[in-house]
Amino acid sequence: MTVLTGKLSPQPSRLSDMVADFRNDENGATAIEYSLIVALIFLVIVAAVTNYTNSTSEMYDDISANLTN
Repeated sequence: MTVLTGKLSPQPSRLSDMVADFRNDENGATAIEYSLIVALIFLVIVAAVTNYTNSTSEMYDDISANLTN
């Protein structure tokens, strides 16, 4: 039985065959690409929210300062 395919083979697999199968397997590449895209979108959202909260905080500080005068 080979490790990557889960199929029975007539003879035991060699380590070099298993390494070659692992190297040629591209199933995980798509998942990694999608996770990088999601991470980039997350960073953009964090930057936008941080910018928004900073500007909102400055606005409320200005309002507070004007009300106390």
